[in-house]
This record gives sequence, structure tokens and C-alpha cells, in this order.
Amino acid sequence: MKNDTIPLKRFINPRKGMRLDTFLQSKIKDHSRSFIQFLIKTGNIKVNGKIEKKNYILKGSEEIAVNLIADPATNVKAEKVNFKVIHEEESFLIISKPSGIITHPAGRSSSGTLLQGLLFKYPQLNDWKGLGKPGLVHRLDKETSGLMIVAKTAPAQKIIMKQFADRTVAKHYLAICAGKVSWSQFIDAPIKRNDFNRTSFSVEADGRNAKTYMRPVAGFPGEAPRNPARPGLSRDWLQDKTLLLIKIFTGRTHQIRVHLSHIGYPVLGDIKYGGPDAPRIMLHSYSISFNHPESGRRLYFKTDFPENFSDFLKH
Repeated sequence: MKNDTIPLKRFINPRKGMRLDTFLQSKIKDHSRSFIQFLIKTGNIKVNGKIEKKNYILKGSEEIAVNLIADPATNVKAEKVNFKVIHEEESFLIISKPSGIITHPAGRSSSGTLLQGLLFKYPQLNDWKGLGKPGLVHRLDKETSGLMIVAKTAPAQKIIMKQFADRTVAKHYLAICAGKVSWSQFIDAPIKRNDFNRTSFSVEADGRNAKTYMRPVAGFPGEAPRNPARPGLSRDWLQDKTLLLIKIFTGRTHQIRVHLSHIGYPVLGDIKYGGPDAPRIMLHSYSISFNHPESGRRLYFKTDFPENFSDFLKH
């Protein structure tokens, strides 16, 4: 695919004082900084029509044009990786990712990723002609298990990625949180990456908008917290846990984990955001709904209840 056949992404009036690569990584989902830097180096990113270096400091009045091409991560080595295919058609897959598997190589994690498993099981993806990483249209955190959509063709990838951008993909998650939750809640709180720890996020007034809806499905007894609106992590409270059904309206990194921690009910096993110990981070992508990339028909898929969730809730 020639570069001039790929639609451009444009950003007007970016955040003043940020590095070019840092700004673009925050705006272009599912792509690593190394990929952004690769685009800059190869002339596929222009600032006011000019090629700049990756460490160019934005003045806040620029127009940035990004020409997305195939990610060099397509050169990663295919490996046999455990994942389950739930549904398969000519243009896409629905797969279930186990907890503990990273979606694609990043940083020090260069093997055993879902992407490498996809390249192993579907060799045709090694000759990828689409955008970014072969087949990927979204991602899940390493410890989050459950459903993902994978494109098998470049046209399907483009159509499904647009659905994500237009927020017409509906995703529901199951989470076990610490504490006793007995009411539904809509969380509308902006999320920002930590300036000092780039793998951590928090609710900040100047962050990107993020919206989450949570509904308790089942509670498991223990001593209720004294202040149910904002409990602390007391030893007694750790006996309480609630199974939540969660819908996200935006797709920010760590969104559910950050939002639940923010309101005082962190996900069990999520040590990074204040959750108590558990065998894993108790977060699971339970269902997903989107439009068929060819017929436009609305599709809905769901998984079984995770076994390790069931085992943990018994104790």
C-alpha cells in the first residue's frame, strides 16, 4: 500500500511545551513511542508541512499531519502463544486473551505477546498491508483477560478502527473491587498520564475526558466500611468485595482501574492503584458489540464467567 493512499491524521493547536513524539503518543492509540519516532524519522509526520525531529518542542500553534504506515513491529518473531478463538470469519476474529499476556511487544517485553501468537497462528498477517501492528484494532492491559477483536484484512481493520474512533463499539467488563458497592454509578473524570512515571495514570483536571458506568452484580459479605462514599483500605474492609459490570464510553489506558481507585473501590489485585492482594488483577473483558465490517450488521459476543473469578469469590 502506497503512503499517499492512507488517510492522514491531523492535529491542530497541540499542547504547548510537549515533545512532538510525546504528544503524538498520547493522541494516537495503540502505537508505541518507538513507532511514532519511526514515523518521524521516515518523514511520515510533518509539523506545518515540515519534517521535524522527535524532540521538537511544540509551540501550541502548529498543525501536525501524520501519515500512518505499517508498523515495523510487523518484523517481530512469530511465537506460539496461548489464546482462544471465539469466532472467526474471513475478515476478522474474536479472541479471548488470557491474563498475563501483553497485547504487543513494548519496552522490555519483546516475546510471548498476543501479536506474536497471532502471527504464528495466522501466517498471512506477516505480510500485513494495513495500518500499524498486524490485525490489532485495540488492546487490553497485560493482566486484563477477555474478548478482543482482531482484523484479518486491511479494509476490515480500517472500518473497525473507525468504529472505535466513533465510539460505536460497546464494551462491557467484569471486575471484582474491594469494598461493598450497593449502587450504580456514572464516573466522569479526566485521566492523565503521570509526568514522572509514564506507566501510571491518575484523575487530573487537565487530563483527557474519560467516562465509565458501573453496576454492582453481586456482593460478598464482610464488615461494611464506616464511610461507604469514600472508604479507606482497612483490614475489615478487605473482607468485602463486589462483582461489578462495567461499561466504558471512552478507551483511556487503565481507565477502569484508575476510575475505581479514584472513587475508593480499587480492583482486587491491582497493587499499582491501591488494590489489595489477589491472584491477578480481577478485570475481564466480558462482552463486545460492533458492526460487521462488510455487511454492517450489528454483532454481539460474550465470554463465559472466568474460572479464576469464580474460585476467588468463593473465599
